[in-house]
Amino acid sequence: MLQRNHTAGFNRWLAFSLAITMLSAIVSGCGKPSPNTEVWGRADAKEVDINSKIPGRVVQMLVKEGDHVEKGQVLARIDNRDITAQANQARAAIKALESQTVQASTATSLQDQTAQATLDTAKAQLNKAAADLTLAEADYKRFSKLIASGSISRQLFETYQAKYQAAQSGYAQAESAVAKAQAGLLQTDMSRNTEVASQSKLEQSQAYLQQIEVALDETEIKAPFAGIVTAKYVEEGAMVSSGMPLVSIQDPAENWVNLKIKETELSNYELNQTLKLQGRDGNLTVQGTVVDISKKAEFATYRATNERGDNDIITFNVKIQVNSDKLRPGMRFKVIDGGK
Repeated sequence: MLQRNHTAGFNRWLAFSLAITMLSAIVSGCGKPSPNTEVWGRADAKEVDINSKIPGRVVQMLVKEGDHVEKGQVLARIDNRDITAQANQARAAIKALESQTVQASTATSLQDQTAQATLDTAKAQLNKAAADLTLAEADYKRFSKLIASGSISRQLFETYQAKYQAAQSGYAQAESAVAKAQAGLLQTDMSRNTEVASQSKLEQSQAYLQQIEVALDETEIKAPFAGIVTAKYVEEGAMVSSGMPLVSIQDPAENWVNLKIKETELSNYELNQTLKLQGRDGNLTVQGTVVDISKKAEFATYRATNERGDNDIITFNVKIQVNSDKLRPGMRFKVIDGGK
């Protein structure tokens, strides 16, 4: 009887010890992530709001939600009557300035030719006057010596003296004519400056017209890429301001899955790594490539529950480029193959 009681007590102690050991294992295991923890992420896609650069009234809205659009397709039109009038006015001003510039160029060219010819003539006359003056001066000096010696009459001397004085006067007049002709060239330079100013005004007007034409082109709101209209924010007749979105377009051919990976598991992922992902229904399977691993941590996603030693676990975003037409933004996927 004593042996039976001793055996029963030992069995109860052994069962209690096993229970305590199992409970300790369970409790200790709760503080560590399981190596087989599923990694889930959310799908996203390239999507942009198409804004209006030009304020005005929407006179045409050519798409609705769900429409497929091509790159460059017109989505909406803004009232462009004011801008069209400005463009026509600018074109008329350019036409007038072009005419003025041509006239100024022609007048400058003729004036320049005339002034140059006048200057050439004046210089030729100056050269002749200089030669006449040299000859007359030589005669005057020679006859001055002869009159002093009494070899010639006073009347003959006075004749050559008058020629010398006339040559001096002719040379002075020729110099004046050259100076006047040179002043004419300066006037031509002023005309040329006027022509340059007219050309500058023409170029400014042409640049202004280009700005207006850009604004006119912006009254047609066009799709920047092929995609699907996911939202329409305004209707025909609505007044829109600059920068106001009209529609939103999504590119179904450019999509990805964002994973929030714990810092303790980040070493399992690297750039250009291929991963296989599975949707929540279990039937959709896609494959993608790691194109970005965020350098900046997210907020602490996994909070510590043990105040005596455990720390918060932060996460980093890992972007898996998929580019599958089966993805829809917001869908959930888990990694099923490809991790280290």
